[in-house]
Amino acid sequence: MGVATKASGWRARIAVLGAVAVVTGCGGVDQPAPPRLTPAEEQAAKGPVFAYRTDAELAVVHGAETVRAPGSFGYSSAAVSFTRDGQYAFAVETSSKTLVALGVRDRSVTRIPCDCSDAVALRGSVVGWWREPGQIMSMDLGGTEPAGPEREIVLPDSPSPLTGGAWDGAKLVAATDEFVLLARVESRGLWWEKSHLYAIGVDAILPLGRVPGIDAGLSAAAGPDGHTFVLAGATARSATCGSGNVATIDAATNSVLALPTLPGECSAAYSPRWSTDSSITIATRKWADFAGAPSTVDRLQSAAQGWAPVGEYPVVDMLPRAQESMIEVVAGEPTDARGTPHGVLVVRKGDAREELAQQVVSLGSPTATSR
Repeated sequence: MGVATKASGWRARIAVLGAVAVVTGCGGVDQPAPPRLTPAEEQAAKGPVFAYRTDAELAVVHGAETVRAPGSFGYSSAAVSFTRDGQYAFAVETSSKTLVALGVRDRSVTRIPCDCSDAVALRGSVVGWWREPGQIMSMDLGGTEPAGPEREIVLPDSPSPLTGGAWDGAKLVAATDEFVLLARVESRGLWWEKSHLYAIGVDAILPLGRVPGIDAGLSAAAGPDGHTFVLAGATARSATCGSGNVATIDAATNSVLALPTLPGECSAAYSPRWSTDSSITIATRKWADFAGAPSTVDRLQSAAQGWAPVGEYPVVDMLPRAQESMIEVVAGEPTDARGTPHGVLVVRKGDAREELAQQVVSLGSPTATSR
């Protein structure tokens, strides 16, 4: 099992080791070797790096190579995450609450019993998660030490009062160099849930409270400025129907901007992604409120007049274009409203189309800012 080196505070010291090579020509004259490729250049030469997940497998694709790790990921629709340095992909098993990580370059498989439902990339190859009653745990996937507590946390009272529920755990949902975003869940059991947000900075813990319309199933992604996040979630109207909502929040000022309402009688929004080009996309499902109603799925992009499909046909997930390749999970038949959407993983480059896997739930890449 892989182990890690913890760093103090939020940032680790980074050591860059260089090497100089000399080759001897046939005339005996020493000549400089060709420039040594950086890890990023080596990866680019092999082709785009991305990861995908099914109910039972996490896989990293790097050009023609694929590394796989079995896992019990169950019903989760969460996107696959990458460490900040792009060297490891990871996801959390829903049943065992174990973090599963795959190495892009060293092809390592690491399993970490975290007793968590979510984990985030903190810095470098360090991942973090929440442990009750009040610890941020961390582990360096490229290091040699086991996971350990990085910071003790006492959460202040939420500015949004409890509304008849009780506290039912917390989770880390996104992170930047400035803040770690935490969602503390208020619950009455069954489907009723409210999420209270906290922005944990180096010097202060900022209680942000609830965001209107984003109560249950909250997921988040960091924006490019380091202190703004995009949130996705739902407000439940009953055990079978709710409305999906999306908003952005500035953790430094607690200013919230609600994005347009999703279409559909019943809907869900999840797996937001805020790309480097400032575009926001979300995975969505919508269905009618009657027993056995099928749901339709697509990934939508924020547009001037609301939301627009990211592609010409419905997809379960799609990554930003990388090296002229389009990587997408094409939606299959409509599923039950409570089911997890699956599809066929397709890579397109020019006129070429290659199917890589079936029953794929979600994607991730080092260049896609997601949780």
